[in-house]
Amino acid sequence: MVSSQYSAQRFIGFGGVLMLSAIISTSCSAESLEDIFKEGKVSGQLRAFWYDGQRELRTDRTAMTVGGILSYQTAPIAGLNAGASFFSSNGITSLTHMPESGQTHNLNLDGSSINTLGEMYLQYKAGDTSVKVGRQRLDLPLANDYYNRMLPNSFEALYAENRSLHNIVLKAAYITGWKYKGSDTFSSPTYTLGIDRDIAVVGALYTPESFIKFEFYDTYVRDVMNAPYLQFIDNKIWKSSEGVTLSCAMQYLRENSIGLSVAGNMNTYLLGVRGTVSQGAWSLSALYTRIGDQSLQGTGGRYEKMGWGGFITYTDLQIDGESENAGANAYGTTLAYRAASDFEIALKYMRVDQNDAMQSNPASLTLNPRPDSDEYNIDVTYQPYKAFRLRTRLAYIDYDSSSTDLYKGKAYDETNVRIIADYLF
Repeated sequence: MVSSQYSAQRFIGFGGVLMLSAIISTSCSAESLEDIFKEGKVSGQLRAFWYDGQRELRTDRTAMTVGGILSYQTAPIAGLNAGASFFSSNGITSLTHMPESGQTHNLNLDGSSINTLGEMYLQYKAGDTSVKVGRQRLDLPLANDYYNRMLPNSFEALYAENRSLHNIVLKAAYITGWKYKGSDTFSSPTYTLGIDRDIAVVGALYTPESFIKFEFYDTYVRDVMNAPYLQFIDNKIWKSSEGVTLSCAMQYLRENSIGLSVAGNMNTYLLGVRGTVSQGAWSLSALYTRIGDQSLQGTGGRYEKMGWGGFITYTDLQIDGESENAGANAYGTTLAYRAASDFEIALKYMRVDQNDAMQSNPASLTLNPRPDSDEYNIDVTYQPYKAFRLRTRLAYIDYDSSSTDLYKGKAYDETNVRIIADYLF
């Protein structure tokens, strides 16, 4: 019922874009219309993705997937232009079908290929204001493309920015549809809750200096939650004459249920801190996250249920987003080396101390309960040419079997390997 109402009532999406496109076509000459298509731009990203997860006491997971994104954007005319992107993901070896695990991100939940029009939008720019309507990728704290596997999330939305104030960017979005990265279908952002609710976001970015950034966003979903988010980044708190630089970042997210509270009675928060020391090609970071009495909503940890954006914590490394669970305390460090512009390697460690009582309580809203864990990562990126990039990730996670009763003493270890090859044009 929700999906049929959703399809019938939505303006933002194909109907809106086609209607606005018709308006443009009637106001432009045939010659000018020909020019905006002739002078348009084609771009793309072809991707091959290999994934292997070897897990004690649980089903191993392996997949090889190929596909990518093919995009076209018209040239602007009178501040107007349009664009579209075709998303494709095709399994060569199928990934184990594991509902609720979040490990079907490369293909549809039934294992079928994804071939869909992930973007189709019209945008208009006038002076300091820009407006974009239709299917598009977004970059907001709780609604973003979450592009860490084969394809990104995308949204049916109205998005606007204004830059008329000095060093300030004002942002607003109204989101009516959402395509999870492992799906070819757009649906209501709250369809899994059995209701049809949109997402409204307002935000501001203030950069008094090039290395200082203040961000504020408020995400409002009627009958679900209200979630203000603050972030401060200073990339040059202190710099020595020898070139040693100290930087820091802090984040705070508050989530409270509103109205009918259909996702549960929420009253939780995220507090995160990051500090980095760098010199030349080297950098060393210390990371910390604290989560309130309930798991975060609207992030990668909800997967296709309410995972409108990727994991938001500084301490998220790779596997399962344990640092977003109810009551979690996470501590991490990253040592990175970047040689010139074509090679980077990062060694990462994260410790997550979980709260068993909170996770086992249904009121915690925890979908993915976990024991305490230690995670070790090696990430390598090699990009010898602008058009070619190769990334590898090796991760090992050690769950502490003595820390929890959630798995009846049978915690497991996991080795996780990923290789991602991209051709960009």
